[in-house]
Amino acid sequence: MISVVLIASEDLPGLAAQMAMLVPAAVDGLVKEVVLVAGDEPGVAVLAEDSGARLVRVEGDTAARLAAGAGAARGDWVLTLRADPVLREGWREPVERHLAGGTGAPGLLIAPGGWLGRLAPKPHGVLLRRLDWPAGAAMDEKGLAKAIKAKVLAY
Repeated sequence: MISVVLIASEDLPGLAAQMAMLVPAAVDGLVKEVVLVAGDEPGVAVLAEDSGARLVRVEGDTAARLAAGAGAARGDWVLTLRADPVLREGWREPVERHLAGGTGAPGLLIAPGGWLGRLAPKPHGVLLRRLDWPAGAAMDEKGLAKAIKAKVLAY
């Protein structure tokens, strides 16, 4: 159902931790695939092979990598992620509720964080239908969320 587009970094432990948080959702069928988008970061190819993720090599900024990952995705929905912040327990509930709502609206998954997190929330990523990905979009997650008027999905 969901293709996770994970932007690689040189933080291999962070990438591995992010991927580990996706395993239960993959086993349950919520996550269909992980598309790991990388430039020349060392060790990423081995991580992709060991985890079963599909590796897409793209040089450039986050916007270029997000667009390439979304273009390679095969799921009905795309969830963008990075190595930091790592998803925490409970991330699936707002995503599943949103998908079950049937509106098809895009969402912005927000990390938990108390009062400070509510004032300046740190987004995990953007959730939107693959076919609704803006053509030629050259923007990072914040720009994308603003452009598509994503609804906040907090947990």
